[in-house]
Amino acid sequence: MSRDGTPVLRRGADLPPRADVVVVGAGITGAAVAHQLARRGAHVVVLDGAARPAAGATGHSGGMVRAFDEDPAIAALALPSLAAYRDPGRWASGRAPLHTVGAVTVADPARGPALRQAAARINDALRSSAHVVSGAAEALGIHLAGGIALVEPEAGWVAPAEVTGDWLRQAVADGAAVHRAVRVRAVEDDGGRPAVVTDAGVLRAGAVVSAVGPWAADPVPGLRPATCVRSRSIQVSIVERRTPAPPHATFVDLRTGRYAKPVGTDRTLIGMPHLVWDCPVDAPPDLAHAEATVSALTPHLPWLPTARRITTVRAADAYAPAPGGGAAPALLEGTGVPHVWSVRAWNGGGVKTAPEAGRRIADAVAADSSAPSV
Repeated sequence: MSRDGTPVLRRGADLPPRADVVVVGAGITGAAVAHQLARRGAHVVVLDGAARPAAGATGHSGGMVRAFDEDPAIAALALPSLAAYRDPGRWASGRAPLHTVGAVTVADPARGPALRQAAARINDALRSSAHVVSGAAEALGIHLAGGIALVEPEAGWVAPAEVTGDWLRQAVADGAAVHRAVRVRAVEDDGGRPAVVTDAGVLRAGAVVSAVGPWAADPVPGLRPATCVRSRSIQVSIVERRTPAPPHATFVDLRTGRYAKPVGTDRTLIGMPHLVWDCPVDAPPDLAHAEATVSALTPHLPWLPTARRITTVRAADAYAPAPGGGAAPALLEGTGVPHVWSVRAWNGGGVKTAPEAGRRIADAVAADSSAPSV
């Protein structure tokens, strides 16, 4: 292991000639898939072009975790994922990664009946204390600004890079290999099975899973998903939270898309939609948007105008169109190369859904006849 606790870099001659499954992308979803496949006995190789895991969108994610989501398909993944984040027995560290500060979802008061139904479903599944607050000024340190709120006291946030590293450590312990700073150049059909062409050699696999996030919008040959994927800018700022500013839960306002979460005891992450499409994933921060974010979130966090802004970080998320007819989206999409799959674009919800999505994707890949030893 390296000093940061992540698996040691391998490259060059260390790249094996074959694997049951190659996972492209060492972000949180790729790590979840690799962990789940390795524990099933598959020989898994993880490839990532960066020098460390979670270097892309995962590392810049807010990491907010809650069971509720407006999309029933995402909620079906988020609820068991919250249970996984709460369970210390699921983690190599021996402790649950969830920071239980609570989660507040603010909505228009007309959404009250739907939120109460959601709270009941969450409580039935998790034996938690989710509830709806209406007619109140604030909940868990968040001013509701005229809205109604679904409050999940047992939810909160995780550090996405920490979660990613834990899953990769578990995968390595189960026989997986993680190769960092290895760039995939193409994935080709080699007699009905995929051949992964990298700058460190060619790796033949029974199946390939691409979990590259916003890079799916401009993928290498052979990894292009069936549906159109676009990148959309995300930008967050970290501000200092000094006394008398109170501690607070994570929150999102469904009316506006604005959100915030605590970062430790004295800092808060704030963000709101940044509707810049098809942008470079490493674009510089938009400082005007950073200032507008402070103003927009002040009704929810009245202490923000006097808070010192520490840093602003910009990255990107992967977005795909919603399926028609109310159908639940598939977790994997074909790419045109046999036994090569692309993880669907999560539209910004990858961290919240990763534990359960990783399990279900591993089940699907394990059923692939090209990986007989899985």
